[in-house]
Amino acid sequence: MKDAIARLRPAISAIANVSTSPAPEIEILQFTPEGPLLAVRPHTHTDNYWQVYFDTNQAIAATFGEAGYPTPETPIAPRNR
Repeated sequence: MKDAIARLRPAISAIANVSTSPAPEIEILQFTPEGPLLAVRPHTHTDNYWQVYFDTNQAIAATFGEAGYPTPETPIAPRNR
């Protein structure tokens, strides 16, 4: 988890309109069967909320993809017949 958080900090901080004070928060929110779930909370003015929201999701996907982290798979429930 430390590696993931260390990789995310500069990527999230580099997003346009992310506030430096308070700095983005990246912490372990909970543990799941798929692995730890991170809370990624960049701060911004409400005028920029959606831009920062979508850019944050893209930064997470790009950062974790570059790191080679596996994508968690959700088992598909069998269909009832």
